[in-house]
Amino acid sequence: MNLLITGAAGFIGSALTTTLRTAGHAVTALDDLSVHSPRPRPDHLVERDVRTLTPADLDDFHTVVHLAAHKSVPASFDPGGFEHNTAVDRHILHTFAASGAGRLLLASSCEVYGEQSGPLAESAPHRPRSPYAAGKAATEHLADIYRPRLGPRRQIGTVRFFNTYGPWEDPDAVVPAFIDAALADRPLMIEGTGTQARDLTHIDDTVTMLGRILDTDRLLPVVNVGSGQAITVLELAQAVIRATGCGTLTHTHPRPNEIRSFTADTSLFTATYGPLPTRPLEGALADTARTRAAAWTPAGAP
Repeated sequence: MNLLITGAAGFIGSALTTTLRTAGHAVTALDDLSVHSPRPRPDHLVERDVRTLTPADLDDFHTVVHLAAHKSVPASFDPGGFEHNTAVDRHILHTFAASGAGRLLLASSCEVYGEQSGPLAESAPHRPRSPYAAGKAATEHLADIYRPRLGPRRQIGTVRFFNTYGPWEDPDAVVPAFIDAALADRPLMIEGTGTQARDLTHIDDTVTMLGRILDTDRLLPVVNVGSGQAITVLELAQAVIRATGCGTLTHTHPRPNEIRSFTADTSLFTATYGPLPTRPLEGALADTARTRAAAWTPAGAP
């Protein structure tokens, strides 16, 4: 399979690029490197803004996997935080539709669900609580508009990622933030009571799920990519302390507009693509901590 991956220097993009290349696929890895990270980059990375791509650039690809985005929910409230992602997504949709590429797989987020009781099925309504989430919801609606305009055997699919974690995740996310704090013997900072719950999936499982989707002929309009199980932030912090053997807990003010719980309903994925890969959390946290201790300083740089 000949693929283009945008956002290929990102956390998920770099892991997916490596896995697909190892499996023998031809992968063109593209990223504008606007998000700085010490994470290792894929070989032969093309440094380019998605918004400069033309239909001719996409013509020869079987599948385009669009992962490029600014992912910070708090930063999306800053000026331009909404406009950047929506402009990039709008461009890739229009460019793909005008090209000869066969399939486009878009990255969305569980954030589009907002505050709803779970498990969250793909049929649940959009209730975004941040500009980031509103932008992802807008992208999903744009995909619905473009999908009927495509020719035969051409597809647009969307994956809604829940919380993916692993050793090369940037330190602003909750799992690496907790691990880095523990390794540095700093308190693990819990926003609010810590009863907010998140569905966590190890990067290896996320990439396995994406590989299953890409290996089939059918892209679903929307499908959740998550573990189907949630853990509270307090329980996560305690698990990190057990995995690292160090660390203490402290609480700070709750985040404004905090979502109480995200849990994926994974029944559509399993019915279409098979059983979920399930790497146990505590062992995966221990492996993540070992890698970060060896490859990163506690501040999150090599």
